Amino acid sequence: MATLAGRRAWERIIQAISTGINPKASDFQMWAESQQGWHPTQTPNGPLKYIDKNGLTRLTLKQGTPRTPGSNHPHVELKNAKGSRIDLQGKLVNRKSPANHTPIDWDI
Repeated sequence: MATLAGRRAWERIIQAISTGINPKASDFQMWAESQQGWHPTQTPNGPLKYIDKNGLTRLTLKQGTPRTPGSNHPHVELKNAKGSRIDLQGKLVNRKSPANHTPIDWDI
């Protein structure tokens, strides 16, 4: 269960999206850290990932890279408990879907 800070971070994320503003990476980070059993991991040159208690990557925060079309801006990628890619509403999306690359403001 998410903490109060985690719930508030999620509310800020949804508010930003609903008003056409990119949510902040720090709000996703706060929300992920409030999820029970999730822990952060990051290789020296890799993105920040949050792994659940079953070893599945649930959230990835990426700064973006020009070498990958559609991924050239800071974005977040989410997965459900089965490891399937999802959008912010929990709907299944594919790897190249724009909904799999939700733009964020990089503030971490």
